[in-house]
Amino acid sequence: MAEGTDIGNTNSICFFASYFKGETIPYYIQVYLLELKKHFTQIVLLVSNEKIKDKDVSFLAENKITLQKEKNEGYDFGMWYKAIQKYDILNYETIAFVNDSSVLFSSLAKFVSWAATEKADVLGMTESHAVAHHIQSYFLWFKKPALPFVKDYFQKHGIQKDLDSVIKVYEIVLSTELLSNGLKIAAFVSNNNYKGEFAPYYYCVDSHLKQGIPMIKKKIVYSSYRQDELLSLARMNFKMNRSHYFAAMSSCKDLIIDLDKLQQDQAVEMSAESIFMYNLKRISIQLLRPFYKLVKGK
Repeated sequence: MAEGTDIGNTNSICFFASYFKGETIPYYIQVYLLELKKHFTQIVLLVSNEKIKDKDVSFLAENKITLQKEKNEGYDFGMWYKAIQKYDILNYETIAFVNDSSVLFSSLAKFVSWAATEKADVLGMTESHAVAHHIQSYFLWFKKPALPFVKDYFQKHGIQKDLDSVIKVYEIVLSTELLSNGLKIAAFVSNNNYKGEFAPYYYCVDSHLKQGIPMIKKKIVYSSYRQDELLSLARMNFKMNRSHYFAAMSSCKDLIIDLDKLQQDQAVEMSAESIFMYNLKRISIQLLRPFYKLVKGK
């Protein structure tokens, strides 16, 4: 049994889809991979980079992490589809689909212990009820009973090349189809019964951190938000305050990452002025909301 496989799995595999720029594997991804290595007998890093620096190739080899290069098409699920063409997932007790959109700052031990006793067949860190109940796809954990269905589902739907199709077919309908076939899904942290219009990850982020979620979105760490999502974030009153979230991570008792090194690893993408203007818009929306509701009510 590999070191740290404390869920009793003698044969498990994690497929990690990653999209970093350049030839160097970012620090936070290396930390994430090393923590996953404690809980899976095999780790496959999926990248589209043509070249990886020799020192990083050596890092992967030393830690027995397989590097698989694939053309970037179909987003995460396209990468995972290509991976399971080379690995028969029916030969494993547990598989996981993970991506690099989150920074893992705390040990996975509590999640793994929970997964070992949780009766559900498909697990994740968070869930959403947007459109339909589903596990959010940045961290998906499948137990043995779900694997035949997952394999057949991927073979049936293949690579979906546009984002809307990926979200519909894989992000949402995969979970609903699992449920309709008698399988159970569960999330590690609760949304406190929130089922509204906003993305629950951002809307509930402070609650998730208090509940012990071990990861946080990379966008929060490096302010790498898309322009087209800023209005939605402002409407949900998401506080764009990196210091607040770094303080939340630093208070974690089982911190596995150097927060100073994390900050130095990549540049903050939004300027201080842009963040100020965003927060000004956010506050303005909250102040005007009661008047809007009053007018709408009339």
